[in-house]
Amino acid sequence: MDSLRDSSNMGFWNGKKVLITGHTGFKGSWLAFWLKESGALVCGVSLDPITSPSLWGELDLNLDGFDLRSDIRGSGWVKKVLEFQPEIVFHLAAQPLVVTGWNLPLLTFETNVMGTANLLNELSQIASVETILVVTTDKVYKLDGEKVARTENSELGGKDPYAASKAAVELLVDSWPLPNKISIATARSGNVIGGGDWSEDRLIPDIVRAGLTNKDLEVRFPTAIRPWQHVIEPIHGYMMLAEAIHSKKCNLKTLNFGPSFENQVTVEEIIAYCNEVLPLELRFNKVLRAGKYYEGELLILDSALAKNEIGWTPLLSWKESVEMSLNWYVDLMRGRSARELVSENIKYYLDKIGEI
Repeated sequence: MDSLRDSSNMGFWNGKKVLITGHTGFKGSWLAFWLKESGALVCGVSLDPITSPSLWGELDLNLDGFDLRSDIRGSGWVKKVLEFQPEIVFHLAAQPLVVTGWNLPLLTFETNVMGTANLLNELSQIASVETILVVTTDKVYKLDGEKVARTENSELGGKDPYAASKAAVELLVDSWPLPNKISIATARSGNVIGGGDWSEDRLIPDIVRAGLTNKDLEVRFPTAIRPWQHVIEPIHGYMMLAEAIHSKKCNLKTLNFGPSFENQVTVEEIIAYCNEVLPLELRFNKVLRAGKYYEGELLILDSALAKNEIGWTPLLSWKESVEMSLNWYVDLMRGRSARELVSENIKYYLDKIGEI
């Protein structure tokens, strides 16, 4: 793949020193790859990948001695980060799974809330840091069953540990005392899908596993409406928002990054379409079972502010996002490399941006 540093608006990142927490996770791996290809110098702080295989392992990125395996709740990472001298920080490290939140609520709150507090406390003392983007989730909003799109000013809430912990992170970021030189914002994105996600209890990986093992597919909440989007869309949004606040082009405190209204569909619709487009050998049996835990049925994001303030807009339909995701796994199984497939997806997306 040709370097991205001269593509679209990616030239901004050439030579920037960027810290990513949670870089070994699904979104963190996509972000680290994209930033590296855009010319950034990247330092990562994370635990080891929680899945095997993992996208991080498949991409095999070289961070030149700054691939740090450390818990953000501690201080083992601070010395090396001080040595790296980051200018911009993307905070993605988290306990990211709803089901794990139900089963391990204390771990979820400790990691997501206290981990973020510890990170901000340490970063506030690193002179090189100028910009921090904290990634939360679409699930920070209080849901009441109304089919309305949630804006950045909608009420926060959360009836499960994962959602509540992320809503608490929003309040923490809004209230944490940082030096005036540091700009900080949060980013709330929809339900991301895409190649390289191997997590349990995530829809596309579960569908792929069901097809590979010829087992029934079980889902928690078939009728739930969610803001499905390809991982490329919010990752690009995070980079645009970080650039905007770093360059003092805006002083936004938070932004939604979600699909257009018509692309926010039910779990059942996603499942049915997957079984239409998958190769015959990967088709799966559907078993739709209601979950035993509470989840809000309707979750729809309004991303108009992102378009108005930084020029970000969703470009991929939900069907295109699903096909890109499934094709990634199929192509990987047929011998193509993860690096090649991630590169190809990013190039395709940047070409679409160029067509606007």
